[in-house]
Amino acid sequence: MIKLSTIFCALLTLLLGSCAYDKADEIAGPKVPCTTPEVVSYSVSISPLLTKNCRTCHNAVLVTGSVNLEDFSVIQKYIRSGELMGNVKHLPGYNPMPQGGNKLSDCDIELLQKWADAGAPNN
Repeated sequence: MIKLSTIFCALLTLLLGSCAYDKADEIAGPKVPCTTPEVVSYSVSISPLLTKNCRTCHNAVLVTGSVNLEDFSVIQKYIRSGELMGNVKHLPGYNPMPQGGNKLSDCDIELLQKWADAGAPNN
C-alpha cells in the first residue's frame, strides 16, 4: 500500500518542477551592450581589471600556479598562447579563472579580448 506522504511528495515534486524555466535568458531580460574604449589601455583598463580579479593569487609574492600577473612579459606570454582568454572564458581544456570564483563579466572579457586582439600593448 502506498503511503499518503509518498503521494504528497510526488505531487509536490511535480508541481515545483513545473515552475522551472528552460531558458535562463528569458528570465534575465535583454543583454546590455558593453561599451569599451576605442583603444584599450593596459595601464587604465587591463591592469586594474587584473588587480581586481587575478592578482590576489597570481602576484610576485604568491605566484600561484607559477603565474605572476604583475610581470607584463608573463601576461603577454599567456595572451599570445591564448591561455589567458581560454581561462577567463572558461573554455573546455583550460583552467576556469578566477578559480573558485565567479566568471568575469561579459564586458570584462570583451575588454580583455579587445586588448588581446590589438596585440596586448603595454600602453
